[in-house]
Amino acid sequence: MENNDNSCFGEDIKPVITLMKSALGDILYSLDVSLDNPKDVYKKLKIDKKLGWKIYNVACEADPFIAAQFIPGKAACRNLFKSFRKLGAPKKLLKRAKEACRKFDLLVEKHADSRKEFDLMLLSCSEKGRHKAYLSQQKAAFTAYSHLLGVQASTHLCTWIFAPSADGDYHDIASIRGFIDFKRNRPNVPWLLEWAYFTDDDNVPKSLIKVEPLEKREPDQDDPTGVPFYYSFCSEPLPNVICSRKRDGRTVHELEEAPIGNTEAITCVTAQISRDVFKRYRTREDRYREVVVRARTPVERLVFDQIVHLDLIGPLEPELFIFGEFTGYDWAMPAEFRNPHSCLPMNASIQKLEMGLKATYTPYIQWYTDMIEDVFSKLQWDPAKFRTYRIVIDYPVIPSTVSMRSLLPKSE
Repeated sequence: MENNDNSCFGEDIKPVITLMKSALGDILYSLDVSLDNPKDVYKKLKIDKKLGWKIYNVACEADPFIAAQFIPGKAACRNLFKSFRKLGAPKKLLKRAKEACRKFDLLVEKHADSRKEFDLMLLSCSEKGRHKAYLSQQKAAFTAYSHLLGVQASTHLCTWIFAPSADGDYHDIASIRGFIDFKRNRPNVPWLLEWAYFTDDDNVPKSLIKVEPLEKREPDQDDPTGVPFYYSFCSEPLPNVICSRKRDGRTVHELEEAPIGNTEAITCVTAQISRDVFKRYRTREDRYREVVVRARTPVERLVFDQIVHLDLIGPLEPELFIFGEFTGYDWAMPAEFRNPHSCLPMNASIQKLEMGLKATYTPYIQWYTDMIEDVFSKLQWDPAKFRTYRIVIDYPVIPSTVSMRSLLPKSE
């Protein structure tokens, strides 16, 4: 059954805001108040700067949902009407403006428990305001989860590099992922590490694929945990790791508990290479090349790259999906099997960068280009033949899955 109160929220707002803007505009016109600048409003009306700025935005903002959030509270409105009366505003116009304010107050009471909650609802209905509202809440959630979960990092890095296999029929895939400035905010907090895991389009695991570390230590320095650390780009000392095996046969590695605070912050990066992973061209089982990063750690930003050889780029530009993982049962499933309404309306897009190493520069990780150059050198791939597609998300929602999906090319 449809919830009419929710479905009619926008229809409730628009006529009231139209009335408010009209009444306010007529009063300002009658008092010869210019709307060229907020300064003209508060100086002419002899009111507080902040109140004048709000009045200016209510009158001038075209988006009714944005304009509504600038409507002053009850006390401020009373002071405003006093100023209008002193300056000689017509009683008829004042009555119409007061009626608009009364109707607006009733809307707040009807749809929300507080004005703050109501303003967030307004922003969520506005294409322009939605992203601002989400970002403010994402940042607040980052602060809360950093303390509730006890960990945080400045940057979550996830990079997938796709090259043709030696015979040209398959993909060779390098995956690099990790955290920059990862730290604990409370003691005795372990944390899970993740790395490459492959499935077909039907989410069936490709368990026979061999995944090897990109960088190996000397034989006498083998890491008994089997963690594929990218040693050249990890901080020292390396973190202690606990290993366990999951039911599906995968080995899970967990960062052991460590002291809290900035002095114990680490940069932890893993890197792997897999050969002949799946067909180069589109098949019934594999139509898409879809790369996924799981956001479940409080971070200030996510840097997510797909670096693709020209011969593997499909006919369409990659698509972006950001799914909220609040049900638990469909975590990281392919996008075509997901409910599109579980996508989060976040302000993110895929940046199509240039070819070559220089295009991989990011201000968030100063050594990133050096790292990518090292990857290409180790694998003897020509970076000039690769294009980078990038997603950067500030304060990603946790838990969520960020997915970059590309339609594979057809066979020639």
